Amino acid sequence: MNTILYLREQKYDIATLTANVDHIDMKTCVNTQILTAEFCVKYVLNEEYMSCIEDTYCIDIGYVLRRQPHLTREEIWSEYEKINDGEGYAHGI
Repeated sequence: MNTILYLREQKYDIATLTANVDHIDMKTCVNTQILTAEFCVKYVLNEEYMSCIEDTYCIDIGYVLRRQPHLTREEIWSEYEKINDGEGYAHGI
Protein backbone atom coordinates (compact mmCIF):
# COMPACT_ATOMS: atom_id res chain seq x y z
CA MET A 1 0.00 0.00 0.00
CA ASN A 2 1.72 3.19 -1.15
CA THR A 3 -0.49 5.91 0.20
CA ILE A 4 0.35 9.56 0.61
CA LEU A 5 0.45 10.13 4.35
CA TYR A 6 -0.15 13.52 5.91
CA LEU A 7 1.95 13.01 9.02
CA ARG A 8 1.62 16.58 10.24
CA GLU A 9 -2.18 16.59 9.94
CA GLN A 10 -3.20 13.05 10.92
CA LYS A 11 -2.24 10.25 13.28
CA TYR A 12 -1.76 6.82 11.71
CA ASP A 13 -1.62 3.36 13.21
CA ILE A 14 1.62 1.40 13.16
CA ALA A 15 0.36 -0.96 10.43
CA THR A 16 -0.25 1.98 8.08
CA LEU A 17 3.11 3.55 8.89
CA THR A 18 4.88 0.23 8.36
CA ALA A 19 3.14 -0.38 5.03
CA ASN A 20 4.35 3.04 3.83
CA VAL A 21 7.73 3.11 5.54
CA ASP A 22 9.65 3.61 2.28
CA HIS A 23 7.76 6.85 1.66
CA ILE A 24 7.93 8.39 5.14
CA ASP A 25 10.28 11.08 6.39
CA MET A 26 11.39 9.51 9.68
CA LYS A 27 12.18 12.82 11.35
CA THR A 28 8.64 14.05 10.68
CA CYS A 29 7.25 10.68 11.71
CA VAL A 30 8.98 10.63 15.11
CA ASN A 31 7.90 14.23 15.73
CA THR A 32 4.23 13.79 14.82
CA GLN A 33 3.16 10.18 15.38
CA ILE A 34 2.86 7.95 18.44
CA LEU A 35 5.29 5.12 17.78
CA THR A 36 6.20 1.79 19.34
CA ALA A 37 9.68 0.84 20.47
CA GLU A 38 9.74 -1.82 17.75
CA PHE A 39 8.93 0.70 15.00
CA CYS A 40 11.57 3.09 16.33
CA VAL A 41 14.28 0.42 16.31
CA LYS A 42 13.33 -1.09 12.94
CA TYR A 43 12.83 2.17 11.07
CA VAL A 44 13.43 5.46 12.89
CA LEU A 45 16.88 4.50 14.21
CA ASN A 46 17.82 2.61 11.06
CA GLU A 47 20.01 4.62 8.66
CA GLU A 48 18.45 2.83 5.68
CA TYR A 49 15.20 4.72 6.31
CA MET A 50 16.67 8.15 7.06
CA SER A 51 15.96 10.84 4.49
CA CYS A 52 19.32 12.60 4.48
CA ILE A 53 22.80 12.60 6.00
CA GLU A 54 21.70 15.18 8.59
CA ASP A 55 19.25 12.66 10.02
CA THR A 56 22.09 10.25 10.77
CA TYR A 57 23.56 12.88 13.10
CA CYS A 58 20.42 14.08 14.86
CA ILE A 59 18.16 11.01 15.10
CA ASP A 60 19.44 8.88 17.95
CA ILE A 61 17.91 7.24 21.01
CA GLY A 62 17.90 10.53 22.93
CA TYR A 63 16.06 12.28 20.10
CA VAL A 64 13.49 9.48 19.94
CA LEU A 65 12.95 9.48 23.72
CA ARG A 66 12.41 13.26 23.77
CA ARG A 67 9.80 13.01 20.98
CA GLN A 68 8.22 9.76 22.21
CA PRO A 69 7.97 10.32 25.99
CA HIS A 70 5.83 7.20 26.47
CA LEU A 71 8.86 5.06 25.55
CA THR A 72 11.80 4.23 27.81
CA ARG A 73 15.44 3.57 27.06
CA GLU A 74 14.92 0.04 28.39
CA GLU A 75 12.07 -0.63 25.92
CA ILE A 76 14.24 0.57 23.02
CA TRP A 77 17.12 -1.67 24.12
CA SER A 78 14.81 -4.63 24.63
CA GLU A 79 13.44 -4.28 21.08
CA TYR A 80 16.94 -3.84 19.69
CA GLU A 81 18.05 -7.07 21.36
CA LYS A 82 14.98 -8.99 20.11
CA ILE A 83 15.31 -7.73 16.55
CA ASN A 84 19.07 -7.97 16.22
CA ASP A 85 19.98 -10.67 18.75
CA GLY A 86 22.21 -8.00 20.21
CA GLU A 87 24.22 -7.74 17.00
CA GLY A 88 24.13 -5.78 13.80
CA TYR A 89 22.52 -2.40 13.36
CA ALA A 90 23.02 -0.05 16.29
CA HIS A 91 22.91 3.52 14.97
CA GLY A 92 21.76 5.95 17.57
CA ILE A 93 21.43 3.42 20.36
